[in-house]
Amino acid sequence: MKIMGLPSTTERLSSSSALTLSTRERHNEPTNAAESKKDSPTLETFEDQQDHVLPHRKLMVVFPSIAMAEMIAFLDQTMVSTALPAISSDLNLGASMSWVATSFLIASSSIQLINGRLSDIFGRKSLLLTCISVLAVSDLCAGFAQNSSMLFAFRTLAGLGGGALTALVMIIASDITTLEQRGRYNGFIGAMNALGNGLGPIIGGVFAEKVTWRWCFWSIVPLIVISAIVIGLVVPPSNVKGNAWAKFRMVDWLGLCVSIAAVVLTLVPISQSGSLWAWNSVPVILMLTIGGILAITFVLVEWKLSRLPIMPIRLFQSDYSANLIFVMATMQGIVYYSNIFYVPLYLQNVRGYTPIKSGAVILPMVMSQGFGSLISGQAISRTGHYKVIILVANIVWLVGVALQIMYNSTTPVWAICLIGLFEGIGIGCTFQPSLVALLAHSRKADRAVANSLRNFVRITGGSVGLTVSGTILNNVLESRLQGIIPSNIIAQLSSSTYSLSSYNLTPSQTGHVITAYMDGLHVVFLIFTPLLILCCICAVLIQDHGVAEKDARLAQPSLQGGRVGPDMAQEHEVGPIFCHERHSVQNEK
Repeated sequence: MKIMGLPSTTERLSSSSALTLSTRERHNEPTNAAESKKDSPTLETFEDQQDHVLPHRKLMVVFPSIAMAEMIAFLDQTMVSTALPAISSDLNLGASMSWVATSFLIASSSIQLINGRLSDIFGRKSLLLTCISVLAVSDLCAGFAQNSSMLFAFRTLAGLGGGALTALVMIIASDITTLEQRGRYNGFIGAMNALGNGLGPIIGGVFAEKVTWRWCFWSIVPLIVISAIVIGLVVPPSNVKGNAWAKFRMVDWLGLCVSIAAVVLTLVPISQSGSLWAWNSVPVILMLTIGGILAITFVLVEWKLSRLPIMPIRLFQSDYSANLIFVMATMQGIVYYSNIFYVPLYLQNVRGYTPIKSGAVILPMVMSQGFGSLISGQAISRTGHYKVIILVANIVWLVGVALQIMYNSTTPVWAICLIGLFEGIGIGCTFQPSLVALLAHSRKADRAVANSLRNFVRITGGSVGLTVSGTILNNVLESRLQGIIPSNIIAQLSSSTYSLSSYNLTPSQTGHVITAYMDGLHVVFLIFTPLLILCCICAVLIQDHGVAEKDARLAQPSLQGGRVGPDMAQEHEVGPIFCHERHSVQNEK
């Protein structure tokens, strides 16, 4: 049956067979289905079982349901930002305050790499509902946290659920739309993300100021329950065949364990250096060394040992544009997550705004992100191109970030809102288009793992960015305030001036604290500029193949008897890797 003018399943399978025939013959692979293990899924059947390109009327039902889940996940992240000073004061977090966000991001990073492949094996919908449940339980428990350890533990659990949730929504979106449609519909999801980002700081500020910060977590639970019910009713099932034991055996357990260990052992010492441990301390050196060795081991496992790798090496071999997109995503993660964390702190700690007012001031930035996402999605759908959009968006974002360096204790509110407007449009016009670009440079069978890898590098960048920014801010405060106020007070103020009045400081000492905080934030904002310049360079170098699926571009020369282009030649080079992976899965029972 044809849907929306797309080739039928039979036609797609015939095209897939034509693509892989010569490679199978070269490697003496079985071409008769009887020669392979019965009911053994391959990479292609994963996609066929989960590929549900839907007509417009059904998309209008399914997309709001998954976009709602995405919005809730971003609400969960951003409500904490304006409530953070209150949380820090109540639980006496001190310099470890950034761990409220960092613990979430480290957990999100660790789950991203394996998320795409797990959804291939176990099905998108079932994994999405599992992640939603994890997020609900963790938020419920976080609201009852009585100390920093409890809060960090439950935010880590929330990072696993929330991080996987946001990635799965985008993977499902790619399953139910064509690449030509994806810009428009992903723009809608981006707008819902912005709505979550916009409402989160305001709602978090209201809870922190009027009730208690604990409602930032408790209020998420009923929303998650509603979302889970709606998704259960309207999202198409994955229908991945095979019993549970066979699916568990297909998981790359060695790669999974090594990747998680590498991420944790690398990010934890980076996040704690300068506060809990010195950079040259034994724990930091030991963990970074082991983490680095495990990272190299992970690459070797995926390259040489894994039958169904969670990070196929061919993602980096077949197209340099995909590599540029990964680099760009890393830089953007550093800037985005650090900015969304430290701008509210600037407004509250330097300007003395209430949580509600600070949330209102950053509203133009987060809401314009949604507007940018919508218009960029429409532009891609109409023009069929993404490169110019990504480049212009990065330039606009760069202008906004560069202007932040001028922030001080008297910057007019209208100027802060205008600068935020520039940043938001830039962010919205690059996040979703860069995903469309990545999918255009990836094989259909790789879209889940490519999506996951992009999210991984972006969130990992965010974790590193938050940590480095926090270390810079702490060091500036210590150097500026040493000898002016007691050291124990400096440790508390390094995270928040929320309880500044309780320390009985003189007006002169209070002025020094505000000035030192602003100096530290200036250094943080200054670092963002060269990172976005690098993003602009990457955007210039990316090839624009339009919105044609890569599989179709590769098939066209061979099917029409034409000349083999560069992409086809590269695909032939990595063909043996792909065949080894596919055929290994075929023979796995």
